Amino acid sequence: MINPCRIATVRSAAILALSVAAAGSVWARGADDNALQATTLLRAGISLDPPVLYLAPPEERPFLEERRERMDALAQTTPGSTEEAHALNQLAEFHLAHGMAVEGLSILSGVTGPDLPPVHDLRAAALELALGLIDSRGRPLTDRASALLDPKYAGWPDQVLFLALARLRAGDMTGAGPMLEDAVTRLARFPKAVQEIVLPDLLESAIVTRQWRLARDLAAAFDGFPALKNGTAYHYLLGQAAEAGDESVAAFDSYARAMGGRDLWAHRARRALIDVSLAGKAMTTAEAVDLLSRESELWRGDARAARTLNDLATLQMAQGDTVGALETYGRLIAYGWAPEMVGEAKQKAHTLMDSLYEKGTGGQLSLGEFMQAHDRLSGYYRFDRHFSDAAERFADVFLAAGATTVAAREYAAIFDYQSVAVDLGLTEAEPDRMDKLRVKEAEAMLAGGQYEPLGTLLQQIVLPEDDALRKRLDVVAARYFSETGQQARIVEGGSAEPTPQFRRIRAQALFEMQDWARAEVAYAEIWAMEGDEMPFADAINFLLSAYRNGNMAQTAALAEEFPKLTTLPGWASIAAGLTETAPELLPLREETATARVRKANDTLETLPPVSETN
Repeated sequence: MINPCRIATVRSAAILALSVAAAGSVWARGADDNALQATTLLRAGISLDPPVLYLAPPEERPFLEERRERMDALAQTTPGSTEEAHALNQLAEFHLAHGMAVEGLSILSGVTGPDLPPVHDLRAAALELALGLIDSRGRPLTDRASALLDPKYAGWPDQVLFLALARLRAGDMTGAGPMLEDAVTRLARFPKAVQEIVLPDLLESAIVTRQWRLARDLAAAFDGFPALKNGTAYHYLLGQAAEAGDESVAAFDSYARAMGGRDLWAHRARRALIDVSLAGKAMTTAEAVDLLSRESELWRGDARAARTLNDLATLQMAQGDTVGALETYGRLIAYGWAPEMVGEAKQKAHTLMDSLYEKGTGGQLSLGEFMQAHDRLSGYYRFDRHFSDAAERFADVFLAAGATTVAAREYAAIFDYQSVAVDLGLTEAEPDRMDKLRVKEAEAMLAGGQYEPLGTLLQQIVLPEDDALRKRLDVVAARYFSETGQQARIVEGGSAEPTPQFRRIRAQALFEMQDWARAEVAYAEIWAMEGDEMPFADAINFLLSAYRNGNMAQTAALAEEFPKLTTLPGWASIAAGLTETAPELLPLREETATARVRKANDTLETLPPVSETN
């Protein structure tokens, strides 16, 4: 066991200086002289250990009375003086005695500065280390506090306790094992408020490292603390001891007695109870999933909560509940309680996502099931690039099924969320993909006859740089203008090398505008590309355009190329027109021109609708 009075290798003068620094009564006689003496020793190359904390048990006094006295002492000091640093240290030590870590650390933040004497700095560092290790917030230790855990301070009697507490704070129960005996001995010198805070962790380490004698002593020490005796920590740790001894029934009983609380130990008891029950097959997977789902709502905000979600997702996968597991992983990722677990959770989620959406796109899920699953996941993964790909496949399936409104809405949602993700720096910009989503949205709106929103969208879309996408957009715009009676808009734009579909829409628009000359040229371009594969409906419009444009040679050529045209009811009139001799005198007389127009109209009325000629 470490000697409480042992100090590291220092000269006798340094030992004297530290003893003076540790005793408050001596400081009252000459703090400046002692600080100067310690500074001189340090400048001489002599290494000083931190002061030993609690050389004598503090006098028990009413809390408010003692606090008022220490605050008054602080108020009488000069800001930045040695006396102020000493008063602040004394006030922080008072809060440590009452286990008030947050308040004590706040006070010690004022004990700093380039002119701070080393003795005061060392004492503040020692107090910061003690307070930091009992701080329930788990915040990082200050640099000067962490420095005191260095082996060069191995001679400092309090270090063994703080080394053990540092290991316990990091969750290293096994690593703290070799230090427990000395740490517990040293702990006896500290106030009961500090003992009450650290006793459960020390007992757990003793159980984990199977130091049963020490564990029994620590468990017996719980009787001296009303808040610990028969509390959740006590029963949970009894359960751990029973489980370590293969006494599963006793462990189950102890965990059950602890699980009703609301603190960390109760949470751990509930988790342990589920684990013991599953291991003993006293609980089904479905029951465990239900309990873990409840626990994920009861305990939130730290790494243990994240592990609960991870375990829940694992059991949901074992049940075959892919959507439920994806939701759980989504919560784990979104909450970010354990950053080290997020990467693995994303990988697992992406694998499950691929499996789910392959079933959806492959027809293994009904459209209703697919939509319900997708809606459940959207709230968690909208900013996830992998999910956006899956969502696009989802929209493609619904577009193919004729659910154009669902598809258009989904394309728009993907575009919006990915745009925000780029703005937030969550993903890289992909212009072609964003253009593709916009074009798909427009195509879905067109297929569903959503002309009003489509018109608005077409005004917002930036012309894609990709040639293929630009041509697809041309077709959508052309069909939109055609369906809304804006044929003149169709012939104004378009790509330099339009697609066959766009050529056909533009030719149809010119025909409906009765621009026979340009319509004939447009249909002639289609004929040149498609030859006798030209759709019969287009051939009719080509024939009529040529005929109305007075191009009898083209009309006759079409009749030879498409013999079926000669079976039309109006062919006899057209054929007669082919053999008529045009008047030799020009200009054409008004009555002759009028007669020709009337004859052409009569011919058109005898032709069947285009829809009946396909």
